[in-house]
Amino acid sequence: MQRWSGLVVGCFLTFWGTSPVLTQDSNTGIPPTDLAIRLNELEAEVKQLRAITENQTIVPASHESDSTSPSYCVPPKEPDFPTVKMTGFFQTDLGWINQDFVNRATLGDIQDGWDFRRARLAAGGNVTEDVSYLIEMDFAQLQPWFVDVWMDFANVGNVMNVRIGRFRQPFGMTELNSIRELPFLERPLLFGLAPFRQTGIMAYGNDDKDNSNLTWAASGYRYLSDNFGNVYADNGGWGLAMRGTLLPIYQNDGRQLFHLGADYSFNDPGRDLVFYANAPEFVQGQNPALGPAGLDKLPISAITPFVNTGAMPTDRTHLFNLEAAGGVGNLYVQSEVRWAVVDRQNGQKSETFPGAYAHARYILTGEKLPYKRASGLFGRVVPDNPVKFGGGGGIGAWELATRLSWLDLNGTNLPGPGRDLTNVTFGLNWYLNRYTKFQFNYINANLDDPRLGRSDANIYAVRGQIDF
Repeated sequence: MQRWSGLVVGCFLTFWGTSPVLTQDSNTGIPPTDLAIRLNELEAEVKQLRAITENQTIVPASHESDSTSPSYCVPPKEPDFPTVKMTGFFQTDLGWINQDFVNRATLGDIQDGWDFRRARLAAGGNVTEDVSYLIEMDFAQLQPWFVDVWMDFANVGNVMNVRIGRFRQPFGMTELNSIRELPFLERPLLFGLAPFRQTGIMAYGNDDKDNSNLTWAASGYRYLSDNFGNVYADNGGWGLAMRGTLLPIYQNDGRQLFHLGADYSFNDPGRDLVFYANAPEFVQGQNPALGPAGLDKLPISAITPFVNTGAMPTDRTHLFNLEAAGGVGNLYVQSEVRWAVVDRQNGQKSETFPGAYAHARYILTGEKLPYKRASGLFGRVVPDNPVKFGGGGGIGAWELATRLSWLDLNGTNLPGPGRDLTNVTFGLNWYLNRYTKFQFNYINANLDDPRLGRSDANIYAVRGQIDF
């Protein structure tokens, strides 16, 4: 405190010695009473400075000042915690579905529609420099529900980060890519096998924050949790997941890259039941009771799952996944292969449910698809010449995408119908600016039912998305 007081006085004396008013001689004509008043005002300001800075720590300036006055005169601004940043996005989908006769006999008459696929708001930030948080809610599925709700501790032991709460488990490249940044309307069919969001604790890290070639993550969680992250079961009800990635090639600022990854998950489902199912990479629905009186009724009337094992009694499941991705110039490819092994009860043999996909995307307007080395994931396309409707803008970024996707949920004595589904998707994406895009998908869903045979459904869908 004495040192700070001396510095304040030093600043005052510097001002005194250099002030043109105070260095004038008695011939200036300024009455002595005016000088006395000004001295009293300066003394009052010095006292105020002492009171304000009494409990502050003096930190030297990070660089030399060109001024001759001491660099300690202005104390640095302390960071303000906690911080908060509001984010959100919505996706609105319009779709038409054309079924052949066998597909309609297998699944029923699937309706066309226009709905809000997702409408989310989130608040995130830091409570200290190394403790962050996120609270995200979705309002598009009839009632608000938790998406991601977690706390995160950075640089624990200077080797890893730790996350606690409800979050996407470290399993699968497509699962960990944000839904805001996918090249298609939905994730591929094998997504129906993933543990995805559960409530638990995860440790994760990489070999270099900015130029990482290796990432890792491992988590333990309760399984299966509901849409609010809750699990209520004492007969099982837990799982673990882990992921590792390697980037053996990264050149020309990501214009040439090659990614490899491997994932594993073990699950002991609560109440000893597990089921796998998925729709044909397009989701729509509506509350079955129209009007306000039906808003508390779940589930919604939606597209029937094309493949579905039904609820299978089991003590444990094992999930295995392999990842590969790469980029050359404006062309990017990504693929995963997955197996779910279910240990059946009552002496029944184990069942294996395989799935796979491969997709390619080509950016027509030349933008780069960023690869986030710290997490081993692709980012979003940002147009070099965004659209400006008032004039003076560009055409945005345009991208072609195609995907082959497959999931086989056939088995022996399953509670559900099983079935085998193969999808072929063609997409066109228009990125108007960093935060706005339109997506156009054509999906051919080829379904193989053990009883009724093969059938086809053709889906035409459009999405508009804005995020902030």
